[in-house]
Amino acid sequence: MSEKPFCIFVVDDDALLRLVIVDQLQGHNYQIHEFANGADCLAALDLQPNLILLDIEMPGQSGIEVCRQIRAAGNDEVQVMFVSAHDDLEILLTAFDAGGNDFIPKNAKKEVLLRKVELAIETEQQKRNLRSQLDYARQTAFTAMSSLGETGAILHFLRTSFQCRTPEQLGSLIIDTLPQYGASGLVKLADAFGEHDFGPEPVCSALERSILTYVTKLGRIYQAGDRLVLNFPHVTLLVTGLDVNDPDAIGRLRDHLAILVEGASARMEAMVSEQQRQLQTKVRLESIRELNALLSEIERNQQANHVQLVNLSEQHRSNMENAFVHLGLTDSQEFLLHGYVDELTTQLDQLFDKDNQLALRLHQILEKQHALLAGGEDAGPT
Repeated sequence: MSEKPFCIFVVDDDALLRLVIVDQLQGHNYQIHEFANGADCLAALDLQPNLILLDIEMPGQSGIEVCRQIRAAGNDEVQVMFVSAHDDLEILLTAFDAGGNDFIPKNAKKEVLLRKVELAIETEQQKRNLRSQLDYARQTAFTAMSSLGETGAILHFLRTSFQCRTPEQLGSLIIDTLPQYGASGLVKLADAFGEHDFGPEPVCSALERSILTYVTKLGRIYQAGDRLVLNFPHVTLLVTGLDVNDPDAIGRLRDHLAILVEGASARMEAMVSEQQRQLQTKVRLESIRELNALLSEIERNQQANHVQLVNLSEQHRSNMENAFVHLGLTDSQEFLLHGYVDELTTQLDQLFDKDNQLALRLHQILEKQHALLAGGEDAGPT
């Protein structure tokens, strides 16, 4: 119950009855006002009574009519307890239809009157408690709906972040998501090629970049006044302009943004892994190209050496045939020497053929590996 005393109006044209009722209510810290008619009672409603003990049968306006006017004026909180010598069903139904809350017969015992007043006080307290519970329920429902909306924004961010292929796309997505929480801020993303800063404007100023560099040295989650910093691997988020008068909202925002930044961190980790894979693939491809170039050079040298050897063999054969004429060799001797030369030429050809076959097989293997690596490079990031 509030600190204000429980206010009771006693309305009856019978002064003696009013005196009796007031006397019975004395000593209970009630604020009591007496009225001889309904008009005076209606004129004093700005005193905000908690309970009106209202006689039904009065000259001029009856208690029933007074009650109707009280309710018609929007005074639904005040309790009206009718006081009458008549308690037949028709009068009771009319009284309650007019907006009455209770009924007590005239000349009722003091214990009955006091118990009725206590019940009225308990009823008012119950209404106050119910109103408080209703306000709490409404606030809880509002908070839950707000939280659902904020959670929905997080889910949308996470789904959309899967489609981001570059830090620029992810940084812009984070900046665009912050206004859904009534916030704004700055973002720093780090990948295999360096750092990328993002803010509400297309290009971050030198001061904004300096601030982002500084806050990366703070803890995982750091808050000072209306500023909130979240540091995760590859991602730093600085949020400004928090409502310091609403700590519950700041708590929810901190939880939601922590999930957002953690999701962005996971996406950046995937990007960094893909960048490193592409760098490794590029290095391997360059090595394959160098090997292919070297192999091609070896093949060309082998072919040139083979042609030169054939020419030398033919030249050597011709020189020997010319020499045979002057040496005076027999046919058997010439035939024997020709056989030596032919055998040597044949053996050299076989060696070159084996070398060419090995070089061709190696070239084919390298070509296949080059094709596989090139295909992986063209696939792009996942």
